[in-house]
Amino acid sequence: MPQSSAPNPSSPPALVVGGVAYGDRSRIVRLLTQEHGLVPLWVANAAKHKALWHPMAVLEVVDLKPGKGGGLWTAREWRRGAPQVVFRREPARSAVGFFVAEVLASCLEEGAPAPEVYALATRATEWLESETRVAWIHVKFMACLVQALGMMPDVPPPQAPAFDIATGEYVPAELAPKTSMDANTVQGMREIVGMEFGDIEGLNWPRSMRKELVLGAYRFVQAQLGKSKELKSYDVLEALFA
Repeated sequence: MPQSSAPNPSSPPALVVGGVAYGDRSRIVRLLTQEHGLVPLWVANAAKHKALWHPMAVLEVVDLKPGKGGGLWTAREWRRGAPQVVFRREPARSAVGFFVAEVLASCLEEGAPAPEVYALATRATEWLESETRVAWIHVKFMACLVQALGMMPDVPPPQAPAFDIATGEYVPAELAPKTSMDANTVQGMREIVGMEFGDIEGLNWPRSMRKELVLGAYRFVQAQLGKSKELKSYDVLEALFA
């Protein structure tokens, strides 16, 4: 159980991206790990240490291994791998963290390692703790997620001002479905990946354009993965950063 001995310092931390209660005391926690991708961890006495299981918590886990028959995973120990004090105290940061965790859980498959996405998620925990431009964290995260998944669209052609997220192709305005993204937004998404937060804020994008990038990028990734999971946490961000 937690903190009975020091975890192996060479083991990369795991990130909490979801979980559900199981009975009065237990919990199934979804962890994003570097080596195994998403794994479902069985925590028999989760209520005793419930403060550890919030979205985007950074944990050090010892002896993480799958159960017999490929079922729920188990671990000998777990403990907080980083204080994350600012992230946990500020509601706006916590809301962004909840959004990031939901996106990760919705876009990844259990047991499929995704090292570039794991690296991005780890960077996101640093942004959530120290980046002052909180309203732009989820915007940059979504742009970088498309890049990390290897799905970044090509440079928009001048003759096709819309991007069809279902097909991943640029189309003329008259053929663009309602769910398409404006080509300028797609180009902005490409550029944001390599920009610092101060430069991103300097773009002075209106709220409508930020929303189009975030939701458009999510729907594009979902379409390319053959999924259609609805986001539940974005409305909170829109209200916070209106």
